[in-house]
Amino acid sequence: MEAKNPLLHAQHVSNLLDQYDESFDLYRAYSERLLINLGEVFNKTTLPISAISGDLMSRATLKKMLTERGGYYSRLRDIENLITVRVVVYFSDDIELAVTLINKEFALDDSFLPIQEVPDQDRFGINTRRFDIKLLTEQYARPEYQRFGALKAELEIRTVLQHSWSEVKGIFDVLVGRSRLPGQNVNKLAQISYLLKMADEELVRIKDQIMHQNALTHASTSSPFEAASLAVAPEEPVLAELKPVDPGRQAAFAVQLEAFILNDGVIRDMDRSIADHYETKLLYRDNFVSTLSEIFLRLGFDREDRLREELTANKTVILIMMKNIFGDTSKTGVEFIHKGSCLLVLFYVLLAKTGNIEIIKKNVRNYISLKGISVDDFANDLLTYYKKTIRKAPEPGW
Repeated sequence: MEAKNPLLHAQHVSNLLDQYDESFDLYRAYSERLLINLGEVFNKTTLPISAISGDLMSRATLKKMLTERGGYYSRLRDIENLITVRVVVYFSDDIELAVTLINKEFALDDSFLPIQEVPDQDRFGINTRRFDIKLLTEQYARPEYQRFGALKAELEIRTVLQHSWSEVKGIFDVLVGRSRLPGQNVNKLAQISYLLKMADEELVRIKDQIMHQNALTHASTSSPFEAASLAVAPEEPVLAELKPVDPGRQAAFAVQLEAFILNDGVIRDMDRSIADHYETKLLYRDNFVSTLSEIFLRLGFDREDRLREELTANKTVILIMMKNIFGDTSKTGVEFIHKGSCLLVLFYVLLAKTGNIEIIKKNVRNYISLKGISVDDFANDLLTYYKKTIRKAPEPGW
């Protein structure tokens, strides 16, 4: 609806500003709630975050926008960026990972953004990911969230350099106002933005190089097993024909694997059975899951549905192998079992299924820190136990 009558338009703007005044506390409370929930999302991960912030559009800015945009908005709640929340990451390849994490806890939509012609003066080469963000439907059922049901907010996800550029460009927008920058200044700003974009890419390259050199973080020194535990993976691939896993891909898969381990019923039940057998507790450790993610990527598993299929198909074998490999003596002094331990035993089972002792030894040497047993003995025992297990009837206690 385009307001053609100036008097009617002025009255419409005045009405929307009155709505803003009446709803200010509500919008501010919603902004604060979004920031709290976003903080909780990233507190549960190891993804480094520079800042999480939010803005509620000022009355003066709102009045200016409504005056300039005619009758574009019929209601105050139709304005997407009245509330803006912002997540600033350090590296550009972390943006998609941040989107994935946020999308688990919020409803995101990037289709709401209108397609607009961008003036040449704004073509500076740096793009911010923007989304319409809402709490999940089930959250609005909670009494304290019901008042936010009709509100909208915009989420921006940027790198530190993108955020810095946005802040600087905002100052230029204020200085310039409605006038046009001289052509030479436009070119200089475009060059600066391009350099910042290249700097973002170079930072990612340096980070990946360092991660590759250091491989994965050290696994926890507190092992859930007496005989063997996950250890740092060297740069050598699991099999000769496989290339090393890309660190960025591995980090993204680790996030998926984390959610899979914590939320999937099959894994929870199997881990609980293992912990009950060893009469100990279950604990979650990021470094354990990080190493698991690389193991299964190297074995060609990059989807949780494939892992679930293998776990279901090999459930009895996994649980019996767990008992046979480590023996009853291992039950003494086991401080805890990692959540996701059934996936570690699935790894053993997949190795044993090859029937190739050299493949088993190679993988054991790469990923298992042995205590009181040689690689050869562990590999031979693993294959022996597997052959016995596949001929053994399911045990009712497992």
